[in-house]
Amino acid sequence: MRRLLVPLAAAMAALPGCGGSGGDLGITVTAPPVGGAVADGSYIVAWDAENVSSPDAYVNVYADTDTDPSTGLVLLEDSISTTATGYLWDCSDWPADDYYIRAVVHDYEDEDASDYSDGPVTVTHEPLENVTGLKVLADSSDGTEVYLHWNPLFGASAYRVFFDADSVGDWLLLGETEAARYVHDAPGAGVYGVLGVRNGETSPGFGSVAGTMPYVDDSVYTVWTTCRRKARPRRSGSPHAARTSPAMTRTTTTCTAAGPANPGLCTSSPATPRLSATAIPRRWRSRPGRRPSHPHQVTPTPCLPPKAMCSSVGWSWPASS
Repeated sequence: MRRLLVPLAAAMAALPGCGGSGGDLGITVTAPPVGGAVADGSYIVAWDAENVSSPDAYVNVYADTDTDPSTGLVLLEDSISTTATGYLWDCSDWPADDYYIRAVVHDYEDEDASDYSDGPVTVTHEPLENVTGLKVLADSSDGTEVYLHWNPLFGASAYRVFFDADSVGDWLLLGETEAARYVHDAPGAGVYGVLGVRNGETSPGFGSVAGTMPYVDDSVYTVWTTCRRKARPRRSGSPHAARTSPAMTRTTTTCTAAGPANPGLCTSSPATPRLSATAIPRRWRSRPGRRPSHPHQVTPTPCLPPKAMCSSVGWSWPASS
């Protein structure tokens, strides 16, 4: 007789409504997640029910501003079949606040199990702002893979990433992501923009853009002054003629700033001639290697050949010059 008890008990446990899988009845709210979620018009609440035995079991869903079931519970929907795993909550008319979700599963013989969400649903009816802080992570990007990162946008449930090849104004949607980052296998250089998404609505525009286009700075800078001596005729009969200095003509050398598409070029153009050193008494003039002996005397800038000057700042001198 004892040998029949084991198979009989196993057969009874396998019958519907007589113990199910043998585990305890349970339910876990999976959405909203630990970090919470933001909603405007609607939100999909999700759960997982476990070890439901009765075909008549059902789920009730509530919203609560805290996790105390004794007060503040508001019923969202009742008698939901346990074959369902989610409920679309229309929160368009709900006041802006943080709401935790409570799900209760009722099984046969009035048994039940319940669970609160780990994070709240933040109901807000403010429009989405623009995504900011978009940048290309140069240290992570390699080859054709371009790594993008931006600041998380409050209220956004996802982000749409756009690409403008060669920065010509034609934006292409690359994809959508829930994280504030994206990796693009780029066909070439271009510009990126990101829009926040919530319930099908998007940010009004690009708060910031980032790109891989070559940077060209075509500004012109005066980087040095080259000098050349100009012969000056002596005045006949002047007792100081032998001690006068020749006039000096200044040539201003300018360079175009270097960039990835422009190595930088130098050009020269004549400038206003400098005053002759003879305007300063000889005893006040500086000699090479000495400091000025008069407070109003300015030591002439050393003269460098333009090509040497360009090399000293890392730029190049045109081959035709």
